Amino acid sequence: MTTLYLAWQDYKSRRWFPVGRLDADENVQPTAYEFAYVNGAEEAQEMAQFHPILGFPELAERYYSVELFPLFRNRLMNLSRPDRPAYLQQLGLDADDWNPVSELAAVGPHTDNFEVFPAIVPDSQGRFAARFVLHGLRHTNTDSIRRTESLAIGETLHLSFELSNPAAVHAITVKTADQYILGWLPRYLVDAVHQDDAWRITEVKATVAQVNLDAPLSHRLLVNFGGKLPPDFSMENLPRYQPIVAPKAK
Repeated sequence: MTTLYLAWQDYKSRRWFPVGRLDADENVQPTAYEFAYVNGAEEAQEMAQFHPILGFPELAERYYSVELFPLFRNRLMNLSRPDRPAYLQQLGLDADDWNPVSELAAVGPHTDNFEVFPAIVPDSQGRFAARFVLHGLRHTNTDSIRRTESLAIGETLHLSFELSNPAAVHAITVKTADQYILGWLPRYLVDAVHQDDAWRITEVKATVAQVNLDAPLSHRLLVNFGGKLPPDFSMENLPRYQPIVAPKAK
C-alpha cells in the first residue's frame, strides 16, 4: 500500500492545507485506489472557504475506484508525448521502472492550486529519506536563480526559519552555504519535522539531488532531504493528516 497526500493552496492567503489522502493498493490487479478527506480539509473550509473537490462531493465520505481518479490522472503526462522521457528524467524517475503512483509522488508543483506528495515513512530507527522538487525558486531573485547554474550534485544545502512569511506559520528556507536563498521546504515536510514550536528531527541533511537547467523554474531543482524522527512518528497521526472518516475494518 502506498499513501500519497493532497494539499490545497488558498490563492488569497497563499497558505497550504493538507486536504486529502490517496491510498493505492498495488498488490491487487488492477490497482485499487481509495480517496478520503483529512482533517486539514475542515480547517481549510473554516479558514479559507475550501470547497469539496469535483468528483469528491462529501467530506465525510470515502471513495473507491480501480482506475486512478481524474484529479490525479490529469496530473500525469500523456504516455504518447515525445518529450515524456526527458520529463521523467527531470523528475529523477526511471522510465523503465515507472508507475502512476511514483510519478504522482515526484511531480511536485502543478498548474493548479493542488499538490500531491508522498507520506513520510521512517524506518524502525526513525530515519527517513525524501526527495522533492524545491518550492519557490521563481519567487526568489535573479542572483539566486543564476546560482542554481553552478550547483553541484551532492552539494550541501542549509535550512533556516523565515519568521516573516505571511503564507505559513513556520516557513523554512533552503539556501546555499554562501547564503543564496533558493526556495522553501515543502509545507508537508515542515508539518512533519516541526511540531509545537520544536524540531522533531535530528541529524538533518539536505543536498542537491539534480539540477534541470532546461526545465521551468518550478522543476529546476530536486533536493534530497533526510534525518531522524522519533521512532514512534507516523504522519497519519498528525491531527491535520488524519482521515475525517475512519477506514473500514478489515
